[in-house]
Amino acid sequence: MDVKELKSHLNNYESDSPCMKSDLTKVTLPLFVLYDKLLTTINKMLHEKYKLTNTEIDVLSSLRHSDSGEYKLSPTKLYERLLFSSGGMTKVLKKLENKNYIKRLNNPDDGRSKLVQLTQSGEDILVEAINDIIIMEEDMFNHLDKEDREGLSRLLFKALEPPL
Repeated sequence: MDVKELKSHLNNYESDSPCMKSDLTKVTLPLFVLYDKLLTTINKMLHEKYKLTNTEIDVLSSLRHSDSGEYKLSPTKLYERLLFSSGGMTKVLKKLENKNYIKRLNNPDDGRSKLVQLTQSGEDILVEAINDIIIMEEDMFNHLDKEDREGLSRLLFKALEPPL
């Protein structure tokens, strides 16, 4: 849906739709459309160019930003950080291991468990993919000048603050 269509929908439904009785719909609907556009564009690029999912990038990024500096975490820490089920995490880790982006190591503190470590090729693909994501985001917002971007950022953070 483009901007013209979105504005048209908002205007057409304003008078006869119960959800349009609040002016917040004019904020939340464009915000949702923007989020969906960002996510869809990024996911498409990740899949086509890197054969990766957003979840796989999140796992690689979590490993890259692990506290230890050794780019390794336990699977439990990973799924806690990403709010993922252990079964779902296992599937993602197997895919990443098959692509040689991670490796599993014996845990020196617990012989029953393994650690997950980011490999050099995993770090390389992560850096390349994140750079492409940043370029895409810059393209999506290039029509906003610095003042508009700062204002939008300020308003979004303000909306995230808890009410007094």
